[in-house]
Amino acid sequence: MAGKQKKRPPLYLLTGLIIGAALGLFIGYRIFPVQFFDITPASLHQDFQEDYLVMVGLAYHADGDIGRAYSRISEMMSPIDIDRLRAMSLRIDDNPDTHSNYEQIRSFINDLQTYMSDTGRR
Repeated sequence: MAGKQKKRPPLYLLTGLIIGAALGLFIGYRIFPVQFFDITPASLHQDFQEDYLVMVGLAYHADGDIGRAYSRISEMMSPIDIDRLRAMSLRIDDNPDTHSNYEQIRSFINDLQTYMSDTGRR
């Protein structure tokens, strides 16, 4: 009686899996990559809109251009709702990561409200 032969696992399954994964990654990243278009701040999740408000407020604090800041905020919400911005600023104050920027954001919202009332913008 002949000795029992050990069965080896089929190597072609592992090879096929590796080749398939490599081919899938190549097609997904090189041939058909994801392309985003028409993305606006209005489409951001609320948490990221708060981050956007912080960035616009800090940019305003740095350059003092209220017209540009108004334009940026109007991309996030149209018409601009000062009460909603104030509610967002309170959440910014509660967040330990952005708490240090609260006074600048509050000042920015006040200046924005003054700018809107002076120019009749909404």
